[in-house]
Amino acid sequence: MPDKDATTYNRNMSINIHPVLAKWILHYNPFNRLLVMCKGYDEDYENFTELVWEDDKDMDFSDKDSYPQFQIWLI
Repeated sequence: MPDKDATTYNRNMSINIHPVLAKWILHYNPFNRLLVMCKGYDEDYENFTELVWEDDKDMDFSDKDSYPQFQIWLI
C-alpha cells in the first residue's frame, strides 16, 4: 500500500486544538503519529498545512488573525 501524504487523510481523523497545545504537540510529539496542521499558513486560509518543529518553532501561535485554526491529525 503506498504512503499517503497529509492532504489525503480523512478529515474524520482530525481534532481542533488550542494554539498552545498545538505548539506543545509539535515540539514534543510523543507518538510520532500526530500531525499538527494549521489554517492560514503562508496566507492559505482554505487548506490546512502541516507544521514541522524545525521550520515553524518561531511562528506566533497566538496570532489568531494569521493562524485562525489548528488541528491534530491522527495517522
